[in-house]
Amino acid sequence: MISIIGTSLKKLRDDAHQASLSPDGSQIVFLDANTRQIWIMASDGSQAKPLFKPDDGFHVIGPTWFPNGKRIAYWKFQSASVSNDLALESRNLQGTDPVVLVHDPNLVDFSWAQSGRMIYSLSEPPPHRYDSNPWELNYDLESGKHNGAVRRLTDWTGFFFVDPSMTADGKHLVFLNQKQQSAVYLGELASDGNELKTPQRLTLNENLNWPGGWSLDGKTLFFYSDRDGSFDIYKQGPNDRNAQAIATGPEEKWAPQISPDGKWVLYLQWPKAANSATTPGKLMRATIAGGAPETVMEVTGKVSLSSDPVSTLSRNPSFRCPARPGADCVIKEKREKQIIFSAIDPEKGRKAELLKITADQDLTGWDLSPDGARVAIGKFSYKTGEVEILPLDGSTPQQLSTMPWTEIVGVAWAADGKSLFLASYSSRGTAIVHTDFAGHAKMLFKPSWDIYTLQASPDGKYLAFGPVITNANAWTMGSFPAK
Repeated sequence: MISIIGTSLKKLRDDAHQASLSPDGSQIVFLDANTRQIWIMASDGSQAKPLFKPDDGFHVIGPTWFPNGKRIAYWKFQSASVSNDLALESRNLQGTDPVVLVHDPNLVDFSWAQSGRMIYSLSEPPPHRYDSNPWELNYDLESGKHNGAVRRLTDWTGFFFVDPSMTADGKHLVFLNQKQQSAVYLGELASDGNELKTPQRLTLNENLNWPGGWSLDGKTLFFYSDRDGSFDIYKQGPNDRNAQAIATGPEEKWAPQISPDGKWVLYLQWPKAANSATTPGKLMRATIAGGAPETVMEVTGKVSLSSDPVSTLSRNPSFRCPARPGADCVIKEKREKQIIFSAIDPEKGRKAELLKITADQDLTGWDLSPDGARVAIGKFSYKTGEVEILPLDGSTPQQLSTMPWTEIVGVAWAADGKSLFLASYSSRGTAIVHTDFAGHAKMLFKPSWDIYTLQASPDGKYLAFGPVITNANAWTMGSFPAK
């Protein structure tokens, strides 16, 4: 807390995120970093208590007050994977009586308007999912329930409404028109992975581009990009100016990996219109040179084709292939409350289950060791840094501390299998860190970008990563549709 006429600061509470002050200034609602619950306290930091705990398998974020101060609104979503189960809910100040305001996987943002009116934005369905438009609904300030039907307010293209805010008379709306992209960058490694030379941008378009696997000789990176409308598979060398298409077509194709024998490019595929947990996906294969793709097997799990670039980095299902000839690729899938790792053969499909663990809402990125014997899984925490090393033969797991690097969102094995590269998230950008198994960590690079995926080349020469790059301009509408 800071006085507006002075410079003295008063700490109210540690480990509190996303705080929101009540309309009368007497209370603060916030997200507790330790319990992931929504808490409430007096505005001087006293009388702190939990408001409610989300159901198992769900996250809550962004708590904020109703304009009359009688209810708390928040975002709620499933956390084990990229999910379509997104809702804006509210509860009373006792943490009970949950009421859904909006339940839509395309929900982008919202703002309170005049009394009992809410403006929110929804992204458009494919192929225009990077556009959004504002809608309105009327609601009861006491109960949080809808009053009447929702109404679409604009039908524009080329706009993406974020952070909307409205004047008290409802005549003017200001918003950010936001454009997000992701690019593939390559950095040259040195000093046994403890140095990353200035990364260079490989993909030069303004679309979404995410790195996948490397060729076994480390001379070619395979990646996926929506530069032609659908996500397709491409390959490009570190010194090449242009990419070569490997698999194209109307389907959405994600996350290419190279088979251990170097013969196949494997990738996940969903129908273009897929946007649910029930639409089956497929593991596909194509030869390194391209050619007609073939189906390897069906996969289970969710797919989300939302406006968020990170939604295409689906964690369940996802798969990795090792560099050792004769080893199996491994797929990670979620079934009910378990995460299951299974061996897959690029030509014969699914083989035996290798490992089962309890589905943990804090599990994030993972990677398969170069020899195919272990998986490394990052655990997201605001207070601690931890990676779990799980042998696929069922032997004793290893817990690796990554402190002081917390909020681990990405993990990649080094080429020699003796160390890891980590993406450590923060509100001021993501740090790329190299750590050995004794806990000796060194920061290699820290831009202002958000980075969620890393991939080291098999020859140990390069590290590929994919930052999210955001640009936005403020706009105002002076003749906004009235209530």
